[in-house]
Amino acid sequence: MENQINQEPKWIHISDNRCLTFQLGEEPEVIHVIKTGFRDRYMVVHEDAYELSLGHVEFCTEKELNEEFKVDISQLNG
Repeated sequence: MENQINQEPKWIHISDNRCLTFQLGEEPEVIHVIKTGFRDRYMVVHEDAYELSLGHVEFCTEKELNEEFKVDISQLNG
C-alpha cells in the first residue's frame, strides 16, 4: 500500500458559479470576472483575439467594476 504522505495533492473542482464572462459588443474581446474569496474583491482577466491584452489581470471592487466596465455581476453575489 502506497504511503499517502508521498502522494502529490490533486486539484479538485469545488465550484463553477464564481465566474462571469462578458464580450465587448461585437468586438473579439472578452473579460472574465471572477469572485475571489475576499469580500468585495473581483479578479478581471482580459482575453482578446489579437492577444494584445491576453491574460492581463486586474483586481476591482464591485463599484470599480460598475464604473469601469458597466457590467452586472449580481449573479456572483447571490
